[in-house]
Amino acid sequence: MGLSQSPNIVTGCVKCLRIGAIAGAILIATVAMPSVAKAQPTVTETAAQLDDAGARRPLVSRTDGPRQTLESLLSLRAELERSLGEYLQTQSYESHLRLAATFDQAIALIDLDEVPLASRDKVGFETLGAILDILGRVAPPRLNDIPDGDAARALGEPSYGIPGTPLRIVRVEHGEHAGEYLFGANTVAVAPRFLRQIERLPLRSELPIKSWQGVFLDLTGPMIPIGLVLEAPDGLRGLVLDTPIWKVLIAGAVLVAVGSGVTLLIWFNASPGPRSGLTPILRALLPPIALVVVTAMVGYFFRYELNILGRFARAWDVVETIIVYMAVTWAFWLMTVALLDWVISRGTPSKQSFDASMLRLIGRMFAVLGGLTILSIGASEIGLPVLSILAGLGIGGLAIALAIRPTLENLIGGFILYLDRPVKVGDFCTFGDQAGTIESIGIRSTQIRALDRTVISIPNSQFADMQLINWARCDQMLIERTIGLRYETDTEQLRYVLVKIREMLHAHPRIDSGTVRVRFSGHGDFSLDISIRVYAMTQEWNDYFAIQEDVLLRIDEIVRATGAGFAFPSQTLYVGRDILPDDASAAAARREVAGWRQSRRLPFPDFAPTTLERLASTLPYPPRGSAVAGAGESDEPAAGDERLSAAPKQNHDVDSRPTDPVEQPKKA
Repeated sequence: MGLSQSPNIVTGCVKCLRIGAIAGAILIATVAMPSVAKAQPTVTETAAQLDDAGARRPLVSRTDGPRQTLESLLSLRAELERSLGEYLQTQSYESHLRLAATFDQAIALIDLDEVPLASRDKVGFETLGAILDILGRVAPPRLNDIPDGDAARALGEPSYGIPGTPLRIVRVEHGEHAGEYLFGANTVAVAPRFLRQIERLPLRSELPIKSWQGVFLDLTGPMIPIGLVLEAPDGLRGLVLDTPIWKVLIAGAVLVAVGSGVTLLIWFNASPGPRSGLTPILRALLPPIALVVVTAMVGYFFRYELNILGRFARAWDVVETIIVYMAVTWAFWLMTVALLDWVISRGTPSKQSFDASMLRLIGRMFAVLGGLTILSIGASEIGLPVLSILAGLGIGGLAIALAIRPTLENLIGGFILYLDRPVKVGDFCTFGDQAGTIESIGIRSTQIRALDRTVISIPNSQFADMQLINWARCDQMLIERTIGLRYETDTEQLRYVLVKIREMLHAHPRIDSGTVRVRFSGHGDFSLDISIRVYAMTQEWNDYFAIQEDVLLRIDEIVRATGAGFAFPSQTLYVGRDILPDDASAAAARREVAGWRQSRRLPFPDFAPTTLERLASTLPYPPRGSAVAGAGESDEPAAGDERLSAAPKQNHDVDSRPTDPVEQPKKA
């Protein structure tokens, strides 16, 4: 153990938890300990100022030269011993804050710019313990023998190595601490390795401790009683991932309890609720907000109260960062979509208009780019060089992109299918000359269950470019048929059939009455054709075929009740005697045309304008007897109607020959 068997054991080492405004979306306020304010790059004040006024002489930490940096560390070590002793006696939050602020001040003397941001505090804490253990076992040189900032610059030496140790104080050239002399970035790696070689040497300290790192392993916050640490069995004091076993067990129990609570919260939140107003938006945002808040609280407990260390702490830092940034990305996406829907609902264009569709597309692109940006920041915090990778995609990246072009096309195609959503899993659709039900949309291909129950796999890039007919999104389903009646059907029978079919369709409860269209469409090769086009009020195929079957059976009953019959391909051969042309009628037609010529009324190539005016609307329509015909209308032409006759008048003063040459009397 790092502490001797005294009745008190140090139970706290805390650092500032910085959970703030992430991506401008969610502000998580947590209990945080005051940080030591940073002044100029070479001068900062230590935690001694947090004590009562005049109780201690304020300490000043200087980093403008190797001598000043080492002197500041030795002064802070003395302050740490005093703060640690005070905390051993009181275990109060005030002494806890003073101790934590002193630790932060000492960690600031180490160059941690190369450490991932998510693990920087813990790595700095562990590295500080190794430095204190080394300087407590190896006597440092006299301060007067160490060059100050002016001497180091005059000698042109950017660093100073502490004799007897691999520790070097290096002048920082870039970044936030440019110009300061700090313990070099390689201290993170070399200090623990060198400490393992000299750990058997005694530690010089005013406290009854054997190792600063051992002290750090036993540290907990004020919430955990000292007696709990003292009564821990020796078997639980071993290390797992550089953390005592009893701390790992407590951390596991907390994660299980918190995970169960969050799961129940999400499960209860998934129950049906209102679909309008702010309630669905708030319910949708509840899971990601809960994840961020709970993760921040668990992280606070792990760092400040339980004080996990080593690889276990770094693993938790990675997990915590991933959860927080993914939850923030989730919340950002939900908020963007909700805001977009609100803007569309407040505007004049309909939700299915072109403007609304373009707004949705732009909004989702913004949500995707924003989410990727948030995830990139989170990835950089855990040490993934996302920005460097993106910046390095030059000519070499182009060659790689060309090599994986098909994969990228399919990936982008699947992304487009998810964004545009022409189909979704479970939809029945037609594509090309095939049809089937969407089973899955993967990274590379879309799986479709065909009508013969086989599975069709189509690359996303090809499927996204196809003309897709999504039958699952039909609000109504079309029934379109053409029936043919025999040519023996007279006009009144035909009208009767048309009326009865219209009546039946308007009365049918599963047919949209406003879409009924039943018309005599023309004379076919062997039938009188009736075109029927209506919409069935259903979205399910089995129901659609049942409605269509019922409609067709009722049409069959109507046709047979009329005495008519359905036509079928046939030919009729008529045998009769040839009838000679009617010479009298032909002569009358010639005289009528001659009269048109003499009176300059020949209607070729077109009728005269005055004639067109007299002809306009002189035929009765709808025909006589129609239910919608106007009252008082007559089938007779109006008086004075001088329309051109449809057939030439016969001149009965002219002799006409008999029409039937067989019945003509024989001459003597």
